[in-house]
Amino acid sequence: MSDTIYTNIGSSALVAVNPHKYVASNADSLLQKYTAHYQDTSENKTSLPPRIFQLANNTYYHMKRTTQDQSLIISGETGSGKSETRRLAIKTLLELSVSNPGKKGSKLVTQVPAAEFVIESFGNARTLFNPNASRFGKYTELQFTDKGRLCGIKSLDYYLERNRVAAVPSGERNFHIFYYLMAGASPDERQHLHLADKTQYRYLGHRAGTGTRANGLRDYDANRFEQLKMALKSVGLSKRHVAQTCQLVAAILHLGNIEFTIDRGRDVDAAVVRNVDVLGIVAEFLGVQPSALEATLAYKTKLVKRELCTVFLDTDGASDNHDDLAKTLYSLLFAWLNEHINQRLCRDDFDTFIGLFDLPGSQNMTSRPNSLDQFCINFANERLQNFIQKQIFESHVDEYKTEGISRFVPSVPYFDNAECVRLLQNKPGGLIHIMDDQARRSHKKTDLTMVEAFGKRWGNHSSFKVGPVDQSGSPTFTVNHFNGPMSYSSEGLLERNLDSLNPDFVSLLRGSLAGALDGAEGVGSANPFVKGLFSTKAIATQAHRKNEDIIVSAQQPIKPMRTPSTRRKGTIKRMAMLREDAAVEEQERDDDDARIQGRSEYLV
Repeated sequence: MSDTIYTNIGSSALVAVNPHKYVASNADSLLQKYTAHYQDTSENKTSLPPRIFQLANNTYYHMKRTTQDQSLIISGETGSGKSETRRLAIKTLLELSVSNPGKKGSKLVTQVPAAEFVIESFGNARTLFNPNASRFGKYTELQFTDKGRLCGIKSLDYYLERNRVAAVPSGERNFHIFYYLMAGASPDERQHLHLADKTQYRYLGHRAGTGTRANGLRDYDANRFEQLKMALKSVGLSKRHVAQTCQLVAAILHLGNIEFTIDRGRDVDAAVVRNVDVLGIVAEFLGVQPSALEATLAYKTKLVKRELCTVFLDTDGASDNHDDLAKTLYSLLFAWLNEHINQRLCRDDFDTFIGLFDLPGSQNMTSRPNSLDQFCINFANERLQNFIQKQIFESHVDEYKTEGISRFVPSVPYFDNAECVRLLQNKPGGLIHIMDDQARRSHKKTDLTMVEAFGKRWGNHSSFKVGPVDQSGSPTFTVNHFNGPMSYSSEGLLERNLDSLNPDFVSLLRGSLAGALDGAEGVGSANPFVKGLFSTKAIATQAHRKNEDIIVSAQQPIKPMRTPSTRRKGTIKRMAMLREDAAVEEQERDDDDARIQGRSEYLV
């Protein structure tokens, strides 16, 4: 019984317990058994125990029989095994739907896992509770022909934890790719990328592991780097693109090592770079002049009452600025990789799809205060929990009433988190609405006024409480989520919610029209790959009203470059989804990740 980790809840939900070890119930031989069971059309075949293979089989079966799109929603705490369950579900669907070797579409049997591995390498990290924790929300569509053959894949990413690039929580690691590169680069690659020992890089922390375990982890990372290069090739990246990707990852590591000081011999008090050799490496990799990069890091252009002003940054301000550039470069690279995979593997001419949706588990930091990242992830999990509960416990009530069998079906009591969802997303007046409203008026509002507005509106609500001032001097607040109370610091919350990008970065690396025409400094990066990351598709900008070549504001879109597929012409009308009220219905129309159409299967 120790390997019995699955339990069905009704016909469309499965509970999976993470055994934290290899179990025979997830073996390939068992996958083959469940696949054969699916393909067996005899009437008297025996039923098999609950497995993720069975749920995936049922999902595929309903898609083929009803021509309705299907969804697999994977929910759980961090470390509960969501990523592994997702991998097994995709493996099952590939087994059922991929063409025989040599036929059209057969390459997808290797390309789909390769695409998943690429995104995992850049979007996952080792945390205190999980050696392979997803640090972003992931929605994947497996696209099928009318005969049920896999013909394409679309991948969407939501809310990458970009702050991890420059601030790794104590005892955790940065994104996998940094360690894969450090451990797996050849001597020639290390020389070209100017790579030293990993303990020398601020973004990787300073925990110099020793002994057998550290050596084993280094060997593991090196092996994964070789696998990553093969995976990048499988999804269509050229050798040049692979090299440029690795070079940009190295540039981000070096960027974090740039140090600043104040030159008292200068007329201005702006910070200057202390280690110009590191500055030169980063500038070379980014395709800009060292002096231009230094100026971008040491100064900041701001629009004050419609007039452009240059702000001289001290050493702390310049350090924050280079951290922001590192986070921007990484998030743009992540978005580019995802879109490149979509361009190679996504199809427009498919008949049905199976969507898989997976969020990082709820987060409650121990090494530092919870902030906007944790608030957003926990809000998404709160909504997902509410959706799943409604579907499992309430979606069939009306059908029972219509059939006249309500009295024969017992009502199942459960904890309804609808009030917490209302607290968070009510419009107007929910915490998120208040936060957005005050962020738009940030020249008049502060983190303190935001928390005061929270308390004024929700002070008597059972799921909310204003807390004490934290060590930074910022007020805190607590939300009673479905899985317990979590406290958040308001420090920098309004500014981070604006999610604005320093326009000087765009001017430096994308350049301006005038610079491109006359060859001036505004020509942008000499590296086409880096310059392409800052394209108009990737970054929205606003120009100065008097000079279109001057960028006064910039932002990387929060939503993915693509959207989830919805009902298409010629397909069966989707079954109506249960709605809480008109306000929630309007909100769900706005949220791409809430567009789960047709029949849904759940993994809890």
